[in-house]
Amino acid sequence: MTETIVPRGVPAPAEFVRAARLALSRAPEGVDAWFHQYNGELLDDGRLRTWVRAKRHLFDLIGGVRDKVVVDAGSGFGMVSNLVGCWGARHVCALEVHTPMAESHARVNAAWFPFLSGRVSVIRGDASHLPIRTGSADVVFSIEGISHYFDVDAFLADCARVLRPGGHLVISDGNNGANPRIRAATVELWRRFEVGPEGPFGEHVVPEPMVRRRERVLRQAFPALEPGRVAALAQVTSGMDRAQIVAAVTSHLAGGPAPTQAYVPGTCPREPEWGYVLEQLFDGRELAARLARLGFDAHALPHFGGAVNDWVHAANLVLRRLPTHRWARAYRVVARRN
Repeated sequence: MTETIVPRGVPAPAEFVRAARLALSRAPEGVDAWFHQYNGELLDDGRLRTWVRAKRHLFDLIGGVRDKVVVDAGSGFGMVSNLVGCWGARHVCALEVHTPMAESHARVNAAWFPFLSGRVSVIRGDASHLPIRTGSADVVFSIEGISHYFDVDAFLADCARVLRPGGHLVISDGNNGANPRIRAATVELWRRFEVGPEGPFGEHVVPEPMVRRRERVLRQAFPALEPGRVAALAQVTSGMDRAQIVAAVTSHLAGGPAPTQAYVPGTCPREPEWGYVLEQLFDGRELAARLARLGFDAHALPHFGGAVNDWVHAANLVLRRLPTHRWARAYRVVARRN
């Protein structure tokens, strides 16, 4: 094993840096191609430093993760789960609904993170139904995940179930619904996610729109339908997942009423295959209020970044103490289970 030199200012263990960079430069067979786009910043020393420092600042809000049972709700390709494991968490449940991501995480860990075997568990599942025993977790965290959950109320309620008294829920997301500029841009992004066009839009790349994905679901489930009817039904099944689309159209073809769920502008669209939503907006203060009703001591923090260097981090700490949610580009919610 060759020696790993951790770039200056990166508060990550050497084994994490070495394994992450090997995983990106020599990804195992079968890993989804998006893995490199999603985590490619970890190959650059400066961006790696910012990425790790941002996670350190987040977990410092709850006193760290060492010796804790942690749930990563919406773990993606799992690099944050692996970092948390390398920081000494007793066990990490990496929960991801998107099968290619969960399977890629498992392949990467088998190849390059074998030292986390038994400490990081990769589970394909829905954040609204956490596969954790009641009162058994010390930390649940969601980094850029809650904006994709279809049933946020169920997620928050399940966090209240699985966290022990004194345990923490940490939410960090860039879709700050309290910021008018972010809200306006996101509403237009929603429209493009639903009907197109594909391609770059701000910091995002709009993929195949949801209406086209619903057409594919319909063609697969009802191959005898002629194209015009497929297109028409795709227009009136907006917001449905695959099972709902098939059920609604099956009922209609058997003589029942046609679906009537057309897209409503200003609505966050839903991906039909996996059931998640895309870039949902939240005001962190409203989430904190929901958590308070569930028995949490919850606080919303405006977030302006701050992981690039200590000066920017200090500025963010000052701004956090001011009523600046309207201008913040992101938010964090830190909640302690009573």
